[in-house]
Amino acid sequence: MKQFEPARINNQYYLTLKETGNVELHKEGTGVVGSMSYYYTRNDLPLFICRHDPSANLRTIHDVMVKLDTQMAEMAACGCLMVGGQNVAIQGGKI
Repeated sequence: MKQFEPARINNQYYLTLKETGNVELHKEGTGVVGSMSYYYTRNDLPLFICRHDPSANLRTIHDVMVKLDTQMAEMAACGCLMVGGQNVAIQGGKI
């Protein structure tokens, strides 16, 4: 699978979308500081971001989510999601 570019929140925090459909929040110099299921709890993602970075504004959150949505669609299209995520939901209707 190609490496997707992290969705940067600011110079300290960024999110990466994993093959499992989870999003990991990284802090520079610390590593992973949080993780959640992007597909199933997408509506909670702004709260997830703000909990770690209260200064994040709506524009930043929107831009991050658009980038992750695009990556999720690409990963589902290429079958890169191993567990969970959109491809499982799509395949479920074909059985």
